[in-house]
Amino acid sequence: MSSRTVELGIGGMTCASCASRVERALTELPGVQAAVNYATGEATAQVPSSVTNDQLVAAVEGTGYSVSLSGKAAELFEFSDFRFRFWVSASIAVPIMLVSMIPNLQFHNWPIATAILALPAVTWAAWPLHRAAILNAKHRAVTMDSLVSLGILVSFGWSTYNLLTYDRKMHTSKSILQMLFSNDPNGTYFEVACSITTLVLLGKVLELSARAKSTAALTQLAALNPTTATVVQGPFNVVKPLAEVIVGDLVFVPAGAQIPVDAQVESGTGHVDSSLITGEVQPISVQSGDSVIGGTALVDGALFIRVSATGQDTVLSAISRLVHQAQTGKAQVTKLVDKVSAIFIPVVFALALLATLFWQVLNHDLSKSIAVGISVLVIACPCALGLATPTAILVGTGRAAQLGILFRGPRALETSEKITEIFLDKTGTLTLGRLSSNRWKTTIDELLFWQIVGSLEQNALHPVAQSLCETALSFAGDIPVAKNVRTFAGKGVQGEVLGVPCAIGSVDWLGLPEGLLAHEAQEYSAQLLNSVVVYQDAVAIGIIGLSELIAPESQAAISALRNLNITPVVISGDSVDRVSRVASDLGIPEFHAQVQPNEKLNYIKSATDAGEIVAMVGDGVNDAAALAAAHLSIAMGDGTEVAASAADVVLLRSNMQAALDAIKLARATMRTIKSNLAWAFAYNIAAIPLAMSGYLNPMLAAAAMAFSSVFVVSNSLRLRKFQPQS
Repeated sequence: MSSRTVELGIGGMTCASCASRVERALTELPGVQAAVNYATGEATAQVPSSVTNDQLVAAVEGTGYSVSLSGKAAELFEFSDFRFRFWVSASIAVPIMLVSMIPNLQFHNWPIATAILALPAVTWAAWPLHRAAILNAKHRAVTMDSLVSLGILVSFGWSTYNLLTYDRKMHTSKSILQMLFSNDPNGTYFEVACSITTLVLLGKVLELSARAKSTAALTQLAALNPTTATVVQGPFNVVKPLAEVIVGDLVFVPAGAQIPVDAQVESGTGHVDSSLITGEVQPISVQSGDSVIGGTALVDGALFIRVSATGQDTVLSAISRLVHQAQTGKAQVTKLVDKVSAIFIPVVFALALLATLFWQVLNHDLSKSIAVGISVLVIACPCALGLATPTAILVGTGRAAQLGILFRGPRALETSEKITEIFLDKTGTLTLGRLSSNRWKTTIDELLFWQIVGSLEQNALHPVAQSLCETALSFAGDIPVAKNVRTFAGKGVQGEVLGVPCAIGSVDWLGLPEGLLAHEAQEYSAQLLNSVVVYQDAVAIGIIGLSELIAPESQAAISALRNLNITPVVISGDSVDRVSRVASDLGIPEFHAQVQPNEKLNYIKSATDAGEIVAMVGDGVNDAAALAAAHLSIAMGDGTEVAASAADVVLLRSNMQAALDAIKLARATMRTIKSNLAWAFAYNIAAIPLAMSGYLNPMLAAAAMAFSSVFVVSNSLRLRKFQPQS
């Protein structure tokens, strides 16, 4: 049976148990698999064709939450609303607490005045909490809001009862220490009700603010989308909305403007700043024939570009989808949190009731007993537990996107910290994927020699030809046009240069030169250089040695991998001599050369069978089978293959430094998740017994609960400061 992926915006969730309820409701539909992310307010579901979207919407709404099939669901209470309610509550709580704690500020019948003043705080300001609790009660469920709402209402209700039944004509007072660390048996708790409301709202404001910061990467990517493009139509330039631009249009981009769409440079030159998309710090030189990515900025020059992709087919859209996919995915560790959250809140209710009954039986002090119960209810809210994993994933994957690293999902993050061995393709991964003409010998004038080389090779596309042409241009400047040029695949080129027949090609094709050039050829062979010979009128006039350029960052990256206890292995289809040279230069003892794609797969399987946790770094196309077999697949790409790649990690910067950054950032994210969970579990394990034992006033309990959530989110936000290795 065919299935489809449906993304839903969920509104009204306030904690991890809310997400669990929605997820459970969706998965109860036949054949539906769903994951709900509390931090992002989104659900992703694999839905069979037999289940309609209306059924999905009905299932979510049946749990009491709002739902949208397009984008974010409407929230009844937004950030600004919570902020306003917090300030109102705080302005009420502060004077009530001062009067309650400082005897000199107390006046006749001050408890009555505090009761009246507290009423708007515990009703209107706390209404989002009460409303959520009532909604959940209607659906026979309990959440964090149920705990907080009950704590506020019980403390206010019990205080009102005490106010009506005890003699309040005396100017009774409580010191600050008494307020925080003891419970006055005949006291009122209006200041407690207000402080709980204020602190919970403060926690909510800080949490929502931090969550907005954690999604800054997606917001930043969305902001990169230009809204218009200057399309060339005959002699005129017409500014069009981006939605009206189609593939094949010719677009003009002046200096300082954003490149509006993915395209190929038709004419013009310039430097493109792609740092916000690929993480590449230095502007890249572009000219006719080069590809450019929409959303990047043209620093200087001017370009005419031919549109190659628009809308959802652009690289920027593909990046946004991958980042969104990573942020809405659910890590394995989250499943443990979900199971804990599902049973945690009912257990807390039971513990609060048990503590209240215990203290009542122990000392027959109902006021003290109720205060203990309120403390247990308030301090045990599992906000920190629910935020521990998703906020770290949000920030980690967002920071990765800013560095040109795209994680497909949380599984890639989790696998990265376990890697013990990494297989590295040579060309384009450890090397620059091009040759350098760094040695040559000629028997004629050097200027003429390089004019002949450049003339023969200037229209060839082979990497060797391109390298020779670059060197020729740097030496000779003006290159004459060759005539009667013939290319022999895998061998070389021949033609007429300045009226004289010439040829350039491999030693195997043209033969070894004699004399001085023969000695030079032997030297190049001993140094594992690729040699090409140049003939003029059937006489050898020179020999050129080419070597594959090792990427400048590869050496440092390999050393860093070893420091992470990851063993590097080179695996390549190139010749033994070339692979051996690269591996030797980088200090990698193990390498495999002349390996076919199916053989790469066998090497990966052998390593995994031996118990290694294997990562594979390749180009994402020729290495598809090996990438699929590895525990973690990392695809190098210049951005044009992002949408098609199926790797766990896609690197927009095609070098080993980016691969190293991906592993280090993933490990930093997992460390953050573990520290968040350790704090959240330790907090609840320590705080609940403390509250049950009567050592925590409800006011302190509320402060501790709010702090725990803020701590977890703030700890996650530290990932925004992650810096790649220089």
